[in-house]
Amino acid sequence: MQQPQAIPISPTHCFSPRVPAALSIDCPGHMEITEDWVRGLTGWKPFKEGKAMADQGLVAGFKQSGEVFQGTLREGRLNLRPVVKVVGPTDVRVQCGCPDHRATGGVCAHAVAILLSALKGPREPLPSQDRQLPVQQASTASSRAWDIRFSPRLEAEWAAGNIVVRLLPSKDTPGDSDQRLNGWLASRNLLPGTAQPLALRLAGSDAGKFLDLAAGHPRMEIDGRPGPFQIDPDPGPPLRLADSRLEGAHVVLDLDSGETRHSLVRWADSLAWVGPHRVQRLPGRASLPEWHNQALLLAENGRLKLPLAAFLADFDAWLDLFEPPQPGWLGSLRLAGAQPDFELELEGSLESLDAVLKVRYPGLSARPLPEPGESIPGLPCLAPEGHLLARNVSAEDQARRQLLTFGFEPRPGARISADAGGPSNHSRFQLRGHDAILSFIADELPRLRQSWVVREGERFATVASRVHVIRPDIQESVNRGGSLTFELSFQTTGGKRIPSAEVRRLLRGGKRGVKLASGAELVVSRSCEELVNPLIEELGIGRPDEPFQLSGASSILLRCLREKLQNPLIPSDQKEIEREESNRHSNVGLNADLRAYQSSGVDWLIDRLGQLGGALLADEMGLGKTLQTIAAINHFKQHPASESGGFLVIAPTTLLGNWMAELARFAPDLKCLLLHGAGRDRLRSRVDQVDVIVTSYGTLVRDLAFHLQREYRLIAADEASLLRNPDAEISKSLCKLRAGARLALTGTPVENRMQDLWSIFRFVAPGYLGSKADFKERYETPAASGDAVPAGLLERLRLRVSPFVLRRTKDQVAKDLPDKIEIDEWLDLADDQATLYASLARAGLAEIERIRDKQGEGAGQMHLLTLLLRLRQVCVDPGLLELDEEKIPSSVKIERLLERLSERYEIGGKTLVFSQFARNLRRIEKRISDGFGRIFCIDGTTRNRQQLVDSFQAESGPAVFLISLKAGGYGLNLTAADAVVHLDPWWNPAVEAQATDRAHRIGQTRPVTVYRLLTRGTVEERVCRMQERKRAVIDAATGDSESLPRNWTGKELDELLK
Repeated sequence: MQQPQAIPISPTHCFSPRVPAALSIDCPGHMEITEDWVRGLTGWKPFKEGKAMADQGLVAGFKQSGEVFQGTLREGRLNLRPVVKVVGPTDVRVQCGCPDHRATGGVCAHAVAILLSALKGPREPLPSQDRQLPVQQASTASSRAWDIRFSPRLEAEWAAGNIVVRLLPSKDTPGDSDQRLNGWLASRNLLPGTAQPLALRLAGSDAGKFLDLAAGHPRMEIDGRPGPFQIDPDPGPPLRLADSRLEGAHVVLDLDSGETRHSLVRWADSLAWVGPHRVQRLPGRASLPEWHNQALLLAENGRLKLPLAAFLADFDAWLDLFEPPQPGWLGSLRLAGAQPDFELELEGSLESLDAVLKVRYPGLSARPLPEPGESIPGLPCLAPEGHLLARNVSAEDQARRQLLTFGFEPRPGARISADAGGPSNHSRFQLRGHDAILSFIADELPRLRQSWVVREGERFATVASRVHVIRPDIQESVNRGGSLTFELSFQTTGGKRIPSAEVRRLLRGGKRGVKLASGAELVVSRSCEELVNPLIEELGIGRPDEPFQLSGASSILLRCLREKLQNPLIPSDQKEIEREESNRHSNVGLNADLRAYQSSGVDWLIDRLGQLGGALLADEMGLGKTLQTIAAINHFKQHPASESGGFLVIAPTTLLGNWMAELARFAPDLKCLLLHGAGRDRLRSRVDQVDVIVTSYGTLVRDLAFHLQREYRLIAADEASLLRNPDAEISKSLCKLRAGARLALTGTPVENRMQDLWSIFRFVAPGYLGSKADFKERYETPAASGDAVPAGLLERLRLRVSPFVLRRTKDQVAKDLPDKIEIDEWLDLADDQATLYASLARAGLAEIERIRDKQGEGAGQMHLLTLLLRLRQVCVDPGLLELDEEKIPSSVKIERLLERLSERYEIGGKTLVFSQFARNLRRIEKRISDGFGRIFCIDGTTRNRQQLVDSFQAESGPAVFLISLKAGGYGLNLTAADAVVHLDPWWNPAVEAQATDRAHRIGQTRPVTVYRLLTRGTVEERVCRMQERKRAVIDAATGDSESLPRNWTGKELDELLK
């Protein structure tokens, strides 16, 4: 083989030649940059990858200007230009276009490569000057195109860990893969100076890197074999298992007999199939080298028996390797996050406080909080009840974020290996400043002691003992007549009472603390400053030092405040829920089995609507607000009170049909009337004969005069976030209605600003939050005065409205939920959408009859399939048809999708949206990108699938992932989402279930809600009715022509359009 030539890499830089390579450099401000310091800036994985880039010399055009470092790297098709600014030891700011940095905002591998390249200093010239190329010649070499020829023994060579490959100069224009290959050859001093063949024998990591670079190259062959050879850059289908089972302490895996792919070999940290003309990487990336050998044995023998501990050690890799749903034991396995305990070690003074956060899982010893990518020995593990307990990264992140909200910052310093038992940067924190530490001792430390093990060092324990905290104390007693009397006092931790006037004097002076003559510190707790005093003023309690009586909402509020002070970790409204659970109301005649949280919610509604005359049910969507409301209406109907009148339900037009269907299903004894549409005038004469009137917001405005003549026992306003504009006609009209009780339903009571809540309360509890001007002065203006809304202000507002508000999330009631909630949501087509549907159906059927008469039944069937497809497109989005943009009708499904996404966006939830129409996904992406930030979309043209998945799985990733059914059917692990929307359901349930399993799979620790949006009175409704009886018809209606039976008759097809 000809001696390879090399191109020296000579980046431009501003370092002194006297800087020793790979040791340290000084930044402006005399800050020393070392490799250990760079290692401490990020996780082990980005550091490892960045160091490899720097060692390989992949950073080009490196420059430094003061504290700013920059250079160029090429990764795949991305030409990255990272910029790193070192502001201080713990303040490093990065700009990089890579997916990892966009997803996390942290120090990525490319930033690490830039900083480590700085340590190398100027590169020495190669000893042989005649091996250097002129700039022009180097440029020509780096843009060379290649034909790649592999050895006929590629499979055997690859399995043995080395490959032989020849690179032949090509006359084609160099592509991206050529450029990547040239860069790597140059970094290895292997790029020839002139156009000549190059033979390479590569082993180990070099072989793996070359194969990565060759993936997707357009000109590859295997010598002696006809036709092209391809290395697929994207993962291929996972393996299919026939069975999996647990035998004692071993796992047995059986491959499906249909797995006939060729040789299985190791490719870096994953596996690949090598066929005669194609190589395809398998899903799954292992962290332990033993995994590869075990997987190879499985592929070779078709069966593998391995210890359970070994299987669990690389559980994620095994899971990704197999196609879901997995059969047998693995398919029945449910993953749950183990519940960890946390320990906090504190040491320091009132000026500087150091903290180390540790995590302890059941059965394991405490260890410094590891980084997200690190494994914890002993996890995952199999619980006695059969669940698989895994590391709970979410709980760990929550604990870490809790410290950060207290003002702690990650502590700088060299990282110590967690395996060695020492703390890492991920677990080390520091709090600085006298006032900040006093505040931590007074307000946060008592809360932490309730849930964490706190260990105080000798120095900190001494100084903390000299801090005396003033806290409020509320006592409650019941009078003979049933009214409540409260007493408020302020006491120090030593039990000394402090007059409320003295507390107010301290706070008016802008001070929370004062130093006593003894040297001790006297500090007013934040609960006095931010909660108790302001709420006492709002309630109009003039002399809080003396006993006072309260009733109604004010008494409930003070009870919530009292319990908040006694146990700040449990929401006070949750305590109210628990208190009511022991006093359940009967609900005869309700045709539904309520879950425990729903029964509790109905009890709460009955209590609040009866006692206060108003309520806001703000449960997260999918928890059954409609059902709980119907149960409450049913109860009030069975228990007549002094209030006369019936029940009025007001909802958006798109939900009217759903309300009528749910009322008929769950409360069949209630007489209901839909007052909507052009023919409603003749229906008004029947309103006194029914129990429940259902109408829309728009109809209410037009029929306001009619409703003002009536008084209702209960008015329920669904999707009450529509009331957020107090000046809108629907808000003003609703507030004018007369009712004994008022109920608002919304999963997002605050969407844009605090005034949204005031607007809803103007309907629920008129006057309770004062005038709009009062509310603005107390809450809105203070909230807008800084960069972030003060936590105390939000807590005070939450307590203020707590007597009227009940909100539960899926996480809170998870123990009472199935792991998957499936909801079919039926919608009525919009008027213009229905007109288009009807005209298409009429014209299409007439054309089909004409074709049948002239060309026969077979030709008519094919045209009918085309018509079915077009009608389904109208149901989803009329924009899928070839219509002029200004003539495209609105889509009820798209509007409902936007409502769902808005609700989930407000609560921070992530959602997968599936559609079989890729063009529909792109239309949705354009429409929602402004309102929901970054949107990811996968269809058949997407190449960087895994990068999108990894970014979506990150906590800071996008809220919405749009996925084509066929493109996203397998290989995607998207457990960051806990909601799935099927926009145009695929009537083959297996295909739809496989898509749903992107979120609802092992690794998902929260209940998943699945919404199927369906249109009433269309082909979708008829196909649903025929689903079990005519499976073949269903498949054909969705365009799956392979399932078209030969004896399918025109009569059977016609049933879909009747």
